[in-house]
Amino acid sequence: MKTYKRIESDNVSYESAQESLGLSDEGSNYQQGVMFDSDIRNAELVIDEHNNDPFAVMRIQTYDDAPMAKGQDEVVLKIEASTVSSIDCQIRDGTYQWKFGQKPAFPIVPGVDCVGVVTSCGALATMNGIAPGDRVASFQLHGCNAKYKLVKYTDLVRVPEGVDPAEAVAMIRTYTAAFQALMQGIHGHGRYSRKPLLHKRVLIVGPCGTFERALVELGIFLGAKKIYFSAHSTSHSHENYIRLLGAKPLDEDPDEWLDDLEGKIDIAIDSVCIDRFEHTFSALDEDGILVAAGMADIEKCNDFISNVEKLWTHTTIKLSNQCTYYHGFIHEWENEKERCMKDLVYLYNLLANGKIKPKIATRIPMLKVAAAQERLDQNLESMERRGIVVVDPWLLPVLE
Repeated sequence: MKTYKRIESDNVSYESAQESLGLSDEGSNYQQGVMFDSDIRNAELVIDEHNNDPFAVMRIQTYDDAPMAKGQDEVVLKIEASTVSSIDCQIRDGTYQWKFGQKPAFPIVPGVDCVGVVTSCGALATMNGIAPGDRVASFQLHGCNAKYKLVKYTDLVRVPEGVDPAEAVAMIRTYTAAFQALMQGIHGHGRYSRKPLLHKRVLIVGPCGTFERALVELGIFLGAKKIYFSAHSTSHSHENYIRLLGAKPLDEDPDEWLDDLEGKIDIAIDSVCIDRFEHTFSALDEDGILVAAGMADIEKCNDFISNVEKLWTHTTIKLSNQCTYYHGFIHEWENEKERCMKDLVYLYNLLANGKIKPKIATRIPMLKVAAAQERLDQNLESMERRGIVVVDPWLLPVLE
């Protein structure tokens, strides 16, 4: 028998949703007096149908017990941390582009990634070194905003002892994607060498999101001589923020900085494509590489001219030996999972040794995921600048 607890939307405004999340610069710490759920039965946050309003379709579904691994390759995780992301919002509102046969049936559990402790595992998983008590990370695309998650052992990466689960889950997509974008063109053992970007100049063109923050942090650690950041913002200037990250802020208009940077950049990562990457490409030195990480400016419109422009840009990138396209973490996980796992192991070692540290915006219980998704929908840029929203499914909401 299943029981349900409906997430109500009565009298919940955008402002109150912001306040309820408890976002602050100290978001990585738990508030004093928080309580944790001692009920070991499973509970999941579920979406019943597509809707632009997360409060209208989200509820907590509880079960009579916790799951157990039954298949040979199955592993059950007791989830310690998962995330709230724009991908969850796209899955909820119906705009996410699923591959054929990939979309799950309703009810859908949001949460694309998680970190947790193994509670049970099948014989094949055990033969491959998985045991109860192991702390592991996993990317699943959906299903992680829950107390437990059933996964395949082939989807697991070990998390070092002593690492904060919230910081570990923040690494999975954001930092792995940033590392992979920076490593385009660097192959073999050089990928995991001590300073693979030594003496290189890096140019970042994009919003002030969590991906760009990770690019700067990793670029500095990996030895970049200088990092330039042309931030494209819908609200206010990010110059002080960029300086605090350790990069040199540039004007949003590429005409303002191209004369100074032309022919000097070793790695340029552009997710905006404001001029079909022409200015960014012009900034490259003769051995530099342009990493096209998106086309946000072109994708604002979906008309015939924009589609032709997008096709022309894709073709130009493919024909140039100084250009490559980074399709994102999900594409890499689906096509190069073994390399993704090695990248994540490398990044976890950096995290465990205090070399990098992701910014956690806040840690919330499952009951506040709807509020977090609402704010992501209304101001993604502001949310991403604050850091990554982490869900602790065992955290109980603070009673007002």
